[in-house]
Amino acid sequence: VYGGARVTALIPVITTKGLAAAWTADNTGVAAKITHIALGSNGYNPSKGQISLQAEKKRYAIADGQRVGDTQIHVTALADDPSEFWVKEVGFYLEDGTLFAVWSSANPLAYKSALVPLLLGFDLVLDALPAGSITVVSTGANLSLAAWGEQFAAQSAAIVDNMARHVD
Repeated sequence: VYGGARVTALIPVITTKGLAAAWTADNTGVAAKITHIALGSNGYNPSKGQISLQAEKKRYAIADGQRVGDTQIHVTALADDPSEFWVKEVGFYLEDGTLFAVWSSANPLAYKSALVPLLLGFDLVLDALPAGSITVVSTGANLSLAAWGEQFAAQSAAIVDNMARHVD
């Protein structure tokens, strides 16, 4: 558990087209740019040949992202729309719409509720790719799981304290 949120290690499959985009980026000096995270509701074993999620429900712009190391990036997105579904597949999309990497499981990762925003945070370790070949393009929302978790915990404590004062 991280700041009140469940942390699950995801090991996505880098697609053939995603890998080609990363190598092309390295050869030209231009990094492939991850711009969106897509969520879907179908659980399966992902393959390198995929070009889309099997049951994509919604695509979200990367809110924040940073390079953690030469082959590791951290990305966050906020799913705060009215859709509702079990998240069983996650796709990482490049700026040109190419599915870069995909993760899926029959066991749900989370439930996307219409009433509660879902903060998504992923660290992608890309050891198989050339160093610096992937960058993140974000909206600049500066979302942080740690800050969000601390803020949520503080608000929750204040609510509980307030309720305790009104108990007879």
